[in-house]
Amino acid sequence: MEKIKELIKLLLADFELENEEEIIANLALAKENPTEYLKENDAEWLEEFAPEDALQFAITNEIYDFIIVGDKIDEIHELIVDEFEGDFPEYPYELKLNTQEYLEWVSKEIDESYPDLELIEFGDSFGDSIQLLLVLKKDVARIKELASEFNIRCNTTDEILKL
Repeated sequence: MEKIKELIKLLLADFELENEEEIIANLALAKENPTEYLKENDAEWLEEFAPEDALQFAITNEIYDFIIVGDKIDEIHELIVDEFEGDFPEYPYELKLNTQEYLEWVSKEIDESYPDLELIEFGDSFGDSIQLLLVLKKDVARIKELASEFNIRCNTTDEILKL
């Protein structure tokens, strides 16, 4: 459970958490009794579809309010701008970017304006949506290491671009 706590702290290091104890208690339930956690969160379908992903689902479910989720890049961009409280360039419609080009562009903008942060893909949305998180750049290697231990998808934008 300590590694799960560490992962949550690293993922949300840039946020103030009011309900950290509740999140950890819910994740303890997900680890000890995934069936019960999935049932309590209306996700019984996952047990049939991919029971090995119960903890991944639980972690992303518990921190969902902090994840940038969307199925269109302009929608994702609006959420990124919100994360920076409007202090970020508007979506460059004039460039007519595809997803790969957008990720290259937004990563460069984040690196230039907020060099301590990095945009990562985290978790499986179990659908068509993309799930991204802004995390502290210095924590990315450890986040990836912990995510790997828990079989959770975690990619830097550079890795997404290589896929």
